[in-house]
Amino acid sequence: MQRGDKQRDAYEPSPRAPARRKLLRELVAHLRHNRAQLRKEWARRILDARLLGAMSRREIYSETKAVYDNYLEVLETGSVEALKAYAQNLSERIIPRGVETREVLGIVLLLRDVLARSLFEKYHHEFKRLERIFDAYEPAANRIADTVGVSFVEERERVIRQQQQAMRILHVQEEERKRISRELHDEVGQALAAINVKLSVLQRDGAAEAAALLTKKIADIGSLLLGPMAAVQRFARELRPAMLDELGLVPALRSYLKEYAQRAGVAVRLMGSVGGERLSAEQKTVLFRVVQESLTNVAKHARASRVDVTLYTVKNGIRMRIKDNGCGFTVDHQRSPAGKNQLGLLGMRERMRLVKGHFAVKSSPGRGTTVEAEIPFRRGSHRKPGGVSPPAGMNAAQTSLVV
Repeated sequence: MQRGDKQRDAYEPSPRAPARRKLLRELVAHLRHNRAQLRKEWARRILDARLLGAMSRREIYSETKAVYDNYLEVLETGSVEALKAYAQNLSERIIPRGVETREVLGIVLLLRDVLARSLFEKYHHEFKRLERIFDAYEPAANRIADTVGVSFVEERERVIRQQQQAMRILHVQEEERKRISRELHDEVGQALAAINVKLSVLQRDGAAEAAALLTKKIADIGSLLLGPMAAVQRFARELRPAMLDELGLVPALRSYLKEYAQRAGVAVRLMGSVGGERLSAEQKTVLFRVVQESLTNVAKHARASRVDVTLYTVKNGIRMRIKDNGCGFTVDHQRSPAGKNQLGLLGMRERMRLVKGHFAVKSSPGRGTTVEAEIPFRRGSHRKPGGVSPPAGMNAAQTSLVV
């Protein structure tokens, strides 16, 4: 086939174009009339083939409805612009769910097969007409499958580049946090401590004739230094707790939550533990930051008196839940530009996405807020004895902090 013939097959004008468009309109009308049955059959075939494994059954049925209608619209219009928009829309919806390229090609080819079978059932008694129907349908279906595949690959590569860039930025941020934390602790903190020591010595050994006045002034200066010293130590811990790198996630959380409870006046309970050997440094950091940001939101907005932080091992990963008894909010409002917590929620969601985790916020006015995060284990990690059970009881691994 020459190049010009290929182009004509790709929806470009040809002597047979009007007849082909008429046939396409006819077959689209048939497929629209039977859409409920065909969409259900397509979804069933997807589930039987175990495609779209990253999506729930409900999500698959929802997506098949949208994709089916877009598919028919492209068949009917033959528009390259509509085709590209359709493929882009599909890619943007399903790439964040972890769908792979082979799955996308699989579901598109399954749809093509489901529709072709329906057309065959309708026209198989009219062989010549059936032949013309497929002459019109097959080039359009091929074009859709090719365009969707190429568009998905391009979009996936773009998303991967964005993720890699975001990962680099987060790594730089964490390294900068480490550096600032060390400087605050090692340089500023030590300098303040040294000043306080010198003042104490001066207070003890001051000249007798000025002892009363000197002692009072030095005592005043010393008391002024106590606040900045405590603040520097707190900033250093919050920027990057050394305990997270040295002792692991749970000890770092225990220390942070204890200090938070005393500072915020909120009763905090930490329950559970995890097999630290199964978490990478990056995964530990992400979970710690989610707790940190969640509790910051509690202190600023929730008006809560109690927070429960639960951490436990599930089948293939670590699940964490932060639940407060505060005023709650309407989650959809927080996703709008006017949402008070928008940046904090987006930051937590982005961190979880970069470690292939799942993140959800559940809340309603007057019923508190629950933040849920789950991170899959690294490939090749092995569970060791003494791991954690799910939270039904949690007696063996429970740590409680109530202030």
